Amino acid sequence: MDPEHLYPKIQPVRLREKYLVKYSEIRSPEQRQRYKNDFNAEYSEYRALHARIEGITRQFTVLDNQLKRLTSEDRERHRRRSSGDGAPLFVLQTNPNYSQEKNRCEYLHNKLAHIKKLIAEFDQQQL
Repeated sequence: MDPEHLYPKIQPVRLREKYLVKYSEIRSPEQRQRYKNDFNAEYSEYRALHARIEGITRQFTVLDNQLKRLTSEDRERHRRRSSGDGAPLFVLQTNPNYSQEKNRCEYLHNKLAHIKKLIAEFDQQQL
C-alpha cells in the first residue's frame, strides 16, 4: 500500500470530524460490537506507529542532550540542518514519512480514545 493512502494529507480537523460523525453514542449491543471490532482492527497499527514514534522521540532526546553541550555556533549550524517541524535531517533521511506517521499516530490515538470512551459509556449504562 502506498504511503499517500496510509497517511493522507487531510486536515486533522476534517479527519476528526469524520470519525466523530461515524462513531456516535452506542444504542445497542450490536453497535457496541461493531465499534469494538473497528477498535481492534486499528489498534495494532496504532501500537506499531506509536512504538516507531517513541523510538524517534528517544533519538530526539539524545540529540537534544548532545546539542546542549555544543557551542552556539554549532547549534546554529545544526538548526539550519533541521526540518521545519524540528525533526533533524538524519531522522527524515532514515524515515522520510516521519511527519505523516506522527500525524497518523495522533489521529489513531484520538479516534481510538473516542471509540473506547463510547464503549465505556455504553457499558456503564448497562449496569
